[in-house]
Amino acid sequence: MALRSARTAVLALAVVAAGCSTGGHGRVAAPPAVSPSAPAAGGGTVSATPSPGSSDELRVIRPRGTPSPRPYGRWGRPVLYDDFGGARLDPRKWQVYDAPNARSHPGSPAGVHVADGRLRLVGGLYGGRDQSAGVVSRLAQTYGRWEARIRADRGSGYSATAFLWPTRLGSPEWAEIDFAEIIDGTRRTGGLFIHHGAQDRQLSKIARVDFTRWHTVAVDWLPAKLRFWVDGEVVWDYQGPYVPKQADMHLNLRNETADGFHRMASTPQRVTMEVDWVRVFRAPAGRR
Repeated sequence: MALRSARTAVLALAVVAAGCSTGGHGRVAAPPAVSPSAPAAGGGTVSATPSPGSSDELRVIRPRGTPSPRPYGRWGRPVLYDDFGGARLDPRKWQVYDAPNARSHPGSPAGVHVADGRLRLVGGLYGGRDQSAGVVSRLAQTYGRWEARIRADRGSGYSATAFLWPTRLGSPEWAEIDFAEIIDGTRRTGGLFIHHGAQDRQLSKIARVDFTRWHTVAVDWLPAKLRFWVDGEVVWDYQGPYVPKQADMHLNLRNETADGFHRMASTPQRVTMEVDWVRVFRAPAGRR
């Protein structure tokens, strides 16, 4: 559902514009780590998307508050933490998505703002054209836990997303993990997606959550399992052949427009996705 083939080329373009290099066809070279302690590091489609009212439909309503960067249970201390408390985006931790002229998934740096302790990704009409707004973590790692507290304004044609994307798609493997892909213009549902393989095989679930309100989304990625969370509740455990085994993943936060996403008469000129905080952990010792 994430239109991966189009994202591949545009992500490479965006990182080049931010000052990083690419290696090979549509592959993004690894950016510098966020800190010395952070790691530098056959066809067809399978869909597990449930229909409304089915037993696979997910219902989660319990909110959580803002965390501190202290050690967190078995996951230890975060290797990336940001509560967006400054006056601007921290360039040691993030790169801005910059691809305003891309044919698919265009994105403008003009939509990225930090104020009042929040990251605001403002997609909308810039120069008469719909543009995404997003950031990419400089930290990449294989296995771990990613958390973000997010909300999104209503607006058809925009998808509020939190997803993991490899440094080099297809080398050593094809993989993508979306732990929030809020395509629904009303923001009453959010998609969870696992993408695997050159043919972009997919598994998915739908969480029935009102994302106009604040919710904490998270994913645990371990060698044999993906576990998805909303507001501290496990909403999907997956153990199977689509679990990535080798890729080093960057966190992407993006308020996204793309081919197939269509503005309606009711869509505001600007549509905002907000991020309150982000935490990233390494996998516990013995689980990497």
